[in-house]
Amino acid sequence: MNQRNLRHWLTVAACCGLAASSIGICSNSVGVFYTPVSEALGVGRGAVALHATLSLLVCGFFSPVVARLMQRFPLRPILLAGVILATGSTALMAAANDVTTLYLLGAVRGIGLSCFSLMPVTAVIGHWFKKRHGLAMGITLSFSGLSGAVFNPVLGRLIALFGWRSAFLFMALFALLPALPGALLLRLTPEEAGLSAYGADRPRPRVMGQPGARAPIPWSAPLLILGCMTVLHTSVTGIAQHFTGYAESIGLGAQTGAMLVSAGMLGNIFTKLAIGVISDRVGPFRACRLMICVNAAALLALMLLPASLPLGFGVAAFFYGAVYSVGAVGIPLVTRRVFGAERYASAYSVLTVLTNVGSASALTLIGLAFDLTGTYRLAYVCAIAFDCINFCLLLALAGILRTRKGRDFS
Repeated sequence: MNQRNLRHWLTVAACCGLAASSIGICSNSVGVFYTPVSEALGVGRGAVALHATLSLLVCGFFSPVVARLMQRFPLRPILLAGVILATGSTALMAAANDVTTLYLLGAVRGIGLSCFSLMPVTAVIGHWFKKRHGLAMGITLSFSGLSGAVFNPVLGRLIALFGWRSAFLFMALFALLPALPGALLLRLTPEEAGLSAYGADRPRPRVMGQPGARAPIPWSAPLLILGCMTVLHTSVTGIAQHFTGYAESIGLGAQTGAMLVSAGMLGNIFTKLAIGVISDRVGPFRACRLMICVNAAALLALMLLPASLPLGFGVAAFFYGAVYSVGAVGIPLVTRRVFGAERYASAYSVLTVLTNVGSASALTLIGLAFDLTGTYRLAYVCAIAFDCINFCLLLALAGILRTRKGRDFS
C-alpha cells in the first residue's frame, strides 16, 4: 500500500472511532442504565429512557445545522466541539439527582452527537473514496454495531461493581478515547491534504458542499421518496429492542431473548460489511433491495417459527440484523448516488432528522401495539409491510432517476 492510499485508510480508521463513540457507545449502550437509574431516582424506566429519546431527536434536528456549518467552517473544530459536548454531558449525568437534569443533559448530548455522528462521518467517507466507497462505508459503520455489542455488557458489569454514577464516568471516557483521533486529525476532503479521492486520477476543484461554498437542500421527488423510506425503515429497527419481550411472550424466556439481541448485533456487523462490498459490485440500489428482502424473510421466520426451535430464532435474528445495514450504510450510499458529492450533506442532513424521529417513535409504538393486542404479531406484520413498501420505493426511485438522467440506477 503506497503512502497516498494509506492516508485514505487511516481516515477510515478515524471515522471508525467516531462511529463507535457516537453510535455504539453514546446511543446504543444507554439501555443498561435504565433500571438502576430509575430505582435510584424513584421514577419509572420510561421516564429515564426519555433522556435517550431526547438525545436522538435533538441529534436529528441539529443535523441540518451541522451540514451548514460544514460548508462554512473547517471540520475539525466542529468534530471536537461535538465530542466535548457529548462526553462532557455524559460525565455530568453521574451527578444527576432528578430526571429533569437527565433530560437537559440528554439534549446537550444530542447536540454534540449531531457534530460527529452519522451525517459528518458518511460525508467524510464520501469525499475521500470514489472507488471502494461502499467497502469503506461498511467498515466504518460496522464499528457502531461492534462497539455496542462490546460496551453494553462492559457497562453493565461496571454498574454492578461500582454503581451507575461511576459507570457514567467510565462511559464518557470510553466515548472520548476512540473519538479523539478523528476530532483532532480528520479533514472533510482529501484535497485539503493535497490528495485526491481514492480511485480518482487527480484532485477535484472545490465544489458546492465543501468548505467555502453553500449547497441548497435539494427538495425534490427523490428526496421525498428517500424520506418516506427512511421513516419506514428506521421504524423496523425498533423490533430488536423488543426481542426480549417477544421471546417471553411466546414462551422462549428472557435468556433466549437476550440471545436474540446478541445475534441481531452480530448480523448488524456482518451485513454492514456485506452491503458495502455488494454495493461496490452491483450498485447501492440493488444492494439495498437485497438486504431489505433478507430482513423481511427474517421477520417472517421470527413470526412463524415454533417455540421448540430456539436455534432457528437465533439464525433469524442474525439475518434480521440486515435492517441496520440498510439504515446506516445503504441509505447514505443511495443518497450520494442520487445527489452527488455536491449536495449530499444537505440532503442527508434532512434524512438524519427523519432517521431519529422514526427510530425514537417506533420503540413506543411497538410497545403500544403489544399493550393493545397482547401480542407482537401486529408489529411484525407492519414491519414486513414496511419492507415491501421500501422495496417498491427503491424501484420507483430508480425508475425516476433513469428517466431523468438516462443512467442505470437499477
